[in-house]
Amino acid sequence: MNPAENNSSLQFLKEFETPEHDAVYNVYLKKLSYNASRATLHLVRKKSDDIGVASVNFKTKELKVIKAGTLDRLLDSLFLEGGEIDGTYVRIFLATFRSFCTPKTLTEKLAQMYEDYDGSEKARSATFQQSIISVLSIWLDLYLQDFNEPPSYPCLQALRSFLKKNLPNSDLFNRVQHRFSKFCTDDDSDDGVCVDSVDCADGRYVVHGRTLPSPSKHGELIESVEFSQLNIRTIAEQLTRIDADLFIKLEAHQCLGSTWNQRSKDKANECPTVAATISMFNSVIFTVISTILKDIDLKASKRARVIEKWIYIAQELRILKNFSSLRAIISGLQSSPIFRLKKLWAHVNKEMMEIYTDLAQIFSLESNQIASRELLMKEGTAKVSTQTRRKSKTNGVSDAAMYRYDQSSLCCGTVPYLGTFLSDLTMVDSAFSDYTDSGLVNFEKHRKEFEIVAQINLFQSAAKMYQVEPHRRFCAWFNSMRVYTEDESSFMSSSYALSCEIEPPSTAEKNLQKTISKTSVTSYASLALSYSNFSLKSPTPSDGVSIGSASSDSAHPITSQSSISSGDSDGSHHPDRRVIKVTLLTPGSDDVNYKSMILTNKDRSMAVIKRVLEKFHEDPGVNHDPSTFCLVQLTGKHRELQFPSDANVFYAMDTTSPNSTFLVKKTSERTPKKMFKTKSFS
Repeated sequence: MNPAENNSSLQFLKEFETPEHDAVYNVYLKKLSYNASRATLHLVRKKSDDIGVASVNFKTKELKVIKAGTLDRLLDSLFLEGGEIDGTYVRIFLATFRSFCTPKTLTEKLAQMYEDYDGSEKARSATFQQSIISVLSIWLDLYLQDFNEPPSYPCLQALRSFLKKNLPNSDLFNRVQHRFSKFCTDDDSDDGVCVDSVDCADGRYVVHGRTLPSPSKHGELIESVEFSQLNIRTIAEQLTRIDADLFIKLEAHQCLGSTWNQRSKDKANECPTVAATISMFNSVIFTVISTILKDIDLKASKRARVIEKWIYIAQELRILKNFSSLRAIISGLQSSPIFRLKKLWAHVNKEMMEIYTDLAQIFSLESNQIASRELLMKEGTAKVSTQTRRKSKTNGVSDAAMYRYDQSSLCCGTVPYLGTFLSDLTMVDSAFSDYTDSGLVNFEKHRKEFEIVAQINLFQSAAKMYQVEPHRRFCAWFNSMRVYTEDESSFMSSSYALSCEIEPPSTAEKNLQKTISKTSVTSYASLALSYSNFSLKSPTPSDGVSIGSASSDSAHPITSQSSISSGDSDGSHHPDRRVIKVTLLTPGSDDVNYKSMILTNKDRSMAVIKRVLEKFHEDPGVNHDPSTFCLVQLTGKHRELQFPSDANVFYAMDTTSPNSTFLVKKTSERTPKKMFKTKSFS
């Protein structure tokens, strides 16, 4: 009887690691069911009954899955024992290999493997060689940008030379030749447009380093367009059109923490598709702020209508399942220059405030943004949004038009908020090392990264369902609004100053301003091009804070509390760092001295312990051996959280604790009760 795999009966029985000289594998026992005749199974069962044991219709087989290894061993794992490609592993490898191997090196390695198989066992070598060609073909289809390296195109040249030598008449060689010619032609005609900007001038916007054609006729001038002249539905659709196109062209591997997180500010072109998406997100934020503050002499009641219109647009975006611009609008409304205008918010319609509160709640940070995650999983690939539009006499759209629109939008795509994926990938990058202690590539990390990349790819397919034509009047208006956003830092500074002219700050706000002015200015641009872009919770009506009274937390003159690139300049709520209070427990001392320290998303327990010891190095009798200490977070009355020595403290800490208070103590010491007393720290 020959066992055949039956995918429906796969079962992993146990798992263990077996080290080899240049690789580490997880070895599983895989259950294989028998596909035997009914007569054979009857004989097996009868024999089993005669000896008093249960009938067994399966056997197990060892299955090796690489966990870590050298580049050569990782390449060997692309192929199964018989020479066929391992489809799942190939997809993971091609999506994540750039952190440990360049495209040119990979091309040369695969070419060398092909030639090494030549001359060996004929049938076996033919299968392996064909599989290598299949991997190269899949790579060229899925990740064409790896070969687009002007002006010399080293990776494509290496592939072309290899194919010309070994397979000159193959389909793959013809495709490579065609692609090389096209790259050269495009390079000659390229006018050097910046790849990390979004520009709707005359209906053009830059995507993936190319300027898309204008929807307007050549030479046709478009008259000046005001925000009030554009329909709510048109704005929502056009924002979705641009967001969807940018998201479809997003290269998911550029979102990996090893790529996005590690580059310096002067290397934004390493991740152009991510930068373009963030540029669009920030453009929407600035446009919201600009339209509300633009006319300083506008009455509060009329200015409130502008806010209401943006809330309606946000509602339309929710129905269209465009969570990117939806979050950008909410971020703009929660930005300091807008949020502080308590007299203005008092004129906003109560019904609109309810809609605004519901939409803002989608992006609550509670439980790792569980609300937005669950909503995305529920509606991400669905054809219909569960959101219903609240009818109102003030939205300027008739019931009949609403019905026609609902019918036409029954089948719509999805544009997720990219920051969620960047956050998850950054957490994986921080939690797992690139290499093992023995110097092997940690491929388990890349498997976890691919789980997130696969979600991005799934939503990219959903985004292709949108069918929206460019609207030239919208493009003219949106591009004109970008005049206000050329310099993000000066824009936010001037916006806050303009906001103070519209509504002078209170005494408390002025005092806060004096403190904040001493800190460094954090621009949207610098934060947008940092590793991650995740919102910070700002006070909203849903948080139990009246919109009519500005909180001191919302009075920051530079940064928004909720944006794809937001953060407080003091570092206490920055997306990649926190300010914490630390103390060192000294045996025999009754004094408790707290000091402030910045905790980053890279800090592990032992590193934090070393820094705390350095801060308290003048205390007598302190043993400076970090291994004899442990790090503890005081989370409540007689409650503490102790971190393992290799834990990432930034992600492991309890963020729901009222005070970010940490204690370093000897491992053998108990925490005194006095440490749990509530206390205000300077």
